[in-house]
Amino acid sequence: LNAELKELSSCAEQIRKKFCGNKFDMCSIINGKSGKCSENCKFCAQSSHYKTNIKEYPLLDTENIFKEAKYNSDKKVKRFSIVTSGKKLNDAELDSVCKTYEKIKKECNILLCASMGLLTDEQFIKLKTAGVTRYHCNLETSRNFLSKMCTTHTYDDKIKTINAAKKAGFEICSGGIFGMGETFEDRIDMFL
Repeated sequence: LNAELKELSSCAEQIRKKFCGNKFDMCSIINGKSGKCSENCKFCAQSSHYKTNIKEYPLLDTENIFKEAKYNSDKKVKRFSIVTSGKKLNDAELDSVCKTYEKIKKECNILLCASMGLLTDEQFIKLKTAGVTRYHCNLETSRNFLSKMCTTHTYDDKIKTINAAKKAGFEICSGGIFGMGETFEDRIDMFL
């Protein structure tokens, strides 16, 4: 916490070089379902608990999503993710998304990712079978600070989701948000 910035930056650079080299991995996303989320996350414009004036719409159809995936594939983007609002997709929505992923996998040269909330083991298996290889599930902040940002799900719900995705064979992409009023200790705790 009290390390010199120059020393801390040098250590971070060593870690980056070891795991990433001098390359980066770009993932393009589409907002596959927007707004009306039942969650009360204070940092999210998708929440129905706050008036944010965002465009709200149900799950996009296969052709709209495929068009974006094809565009990104043609531009040589490495990854494409469908991101949806809500605590999780229902089974009918997930089946629709899986058909979309299957079409993308068949017709595009792009790796597939997903961010669809707190899915079940069975739903993760369906996504994996459809060709998705990476799952996004942000922790957002530390265990201690999350209850100040959201009360409709817990930190353990997020950990359970990440573990279920790992069990199904997904790579995990998880991060946090800084600047919500958390302490430096909260920032460090998030990574532990």
